[in-house]
Amino acid sequence: MFSLKIKVFSVIFEFVIINWYDGGCYKVQTPDFSVVIDPESSGSGNRLKGDLTIRTSSKLGADNISINNVVEDEISGPGEYEIAGVTVRGVGVSGGEGEIRSVYKVIIDGISFGVLGNIDFELKEDALDMLSDIDILFVPSNGVTGKLVKSIEPKIVIPGWGDPKKAMIDIGQKPDPEEKLVIKKKDIEEMEGTKLVILEK
Repeated sequence: MFSLKIKVFSVIFEFVIINWYDGGCYKVQTPDFSVVIDPESSGSGNRLKGDLTIRTSSKLGADNISINNVVEDEISGPGEYEIAGVTVRGVGVSGGEGEIRSVYKVIIDGISFGVLGNIDFELKEDALDMLSDIDILFVPSNGVTGKLVKSIEPKIVIPGWGDPKKAMIDIGQKPDPEEKLVIKKKDIEEMEGTKLVILEK
């Protein structure tokens, strides 16, 4: 009698799901963690929850004295952070009086995201250095979209803040809108050039 032993291999396919909720509000989800970006910029507001909230603009005041601390799983200023294996680095950029504006590099399950907020200017060298090797870039839809994409050279661009159709003209691609983006790190590694993805609200 022969005894057959079957060896079972467990393979984990890491992936992220990205939704856009208008303005600069995105939700990035993995099977174990979720990040919400700029929830106040969409109609969903504070109803949209995640394990971590990242804000690209915040006001200095009594409730926001220290900009380098995470308060209730929220990041709203420059600094370096690590929460549940998610790495976030923020660099301050130009803002109005009493306002902190930051751009971020977020790394989730090996996928790097560039979060720019609603900026209407090109970035300086320190911010561009921080935003090197970006896989997915959340970019505003305005007159500097093309310049920002060219400076950062991400694999995927997902526009918000305004009419994403303007980004189609600026970047020169016209993809069909998608309800959400589901992607793995392996898919990104196999890409050549920069791909524009338009998400529906």
